Amino acid sequence: MRHEAELVIKNKSYKMEKVNPIIEEVVNRYKTIQNYTSMFTNGNESAIRGLLISGDAGFGKTHFTKLGLGHVNPEMIDYVKGSSISAAALYVKLFMNRFAGQVLILDDVDIINKTKAEFALIIEMLKGATEPTKGERTLAWSRAQRNQLMVENDVPDSFDFNGTIIWITNERVRDIAEKCGSHWNALDSRFYKVEAWLNDQEKLMYTLYLVEDIDMLGKECYAKEGGYSKNVIEKATKYLRDNYKYMYDFNSNSTLSPRSAVKLADTITNFADDWKMMANMQFIKIK
Repeated sequence: MRHEAELVIKNKSYKMEKVNPIIEEVVNRYKTIQNYTSMFTNGNESAIRGLLISGDAGFGKTHFTKLGLGHVNPEMIDYVKGSSISAAALYVKLFMNRFAGQVLILDDVDIINKTKAEFALIIEMLKGATEPTKGERTLAWSRAQRNQLMVENDVPDSFDFNGTIIWITNERVRDIAEKCGSHWNALDSRFYKVEAWLNDQEKLMYTLYLVEDIDMLGKECYAKEGGYSKNVIEKATKYLRDNYKYMYDFNSNSTLSPRSAVKLADTITNFADDWKMMANMQFIKIK
């Protein structure tokens, strides 16, 4: 049986033939992220204007999202990374990205760990901004007080929203649904969802595939100019194979990822004598 898939690293496309079906399955999850993202911005009149991407940290959610937006003018993309956002700040962000073709990306932005009242406001805003309708999506700030951010950006009490929202998170969809409660069905119907969670076998095989077949630590390294030496890559690969079963943090979350492979190679390069001890301290849970 012949398996084919395609992976894109640093904007270079790799055709994969006879690839392991497990790796193919992983690649196709991320390819789905890229396809949905591209669909929103290639002139397609999709009724759905929201994308929820949930998955492991360090495996490519952001990378493949950006690939899908590669043809878009950067001025049309507002990328909010790794922060907490209030309902009022989200209202301002939606106003600033209200026109058709604009994309608001909320990447690892804390949305669900809010007070009940604040979370309810945020969810209502997301629902309103992604309402499947042929007409305008009108958002309103009905609270009596306008904050300074609204004043500075001359944000009105209501406006029409025609942009797109991409929500990238390390939270599981079931946890988001539980927090949303009765609001979940409405939010679920407004967002495409891609769940890119990997089990331990998938994490190992995909990471090793990137290291050994795509040369992620060598000439295709995104983190270090010129990549790491062959000797370092060999040591890193052996360490991953020998220790992947033990690579967990104190919360029992696996620390194995393409990102950890880069950290490992960097440790080997900078600490020739003590790298293994330091790697164990970095990646392996102490019982």
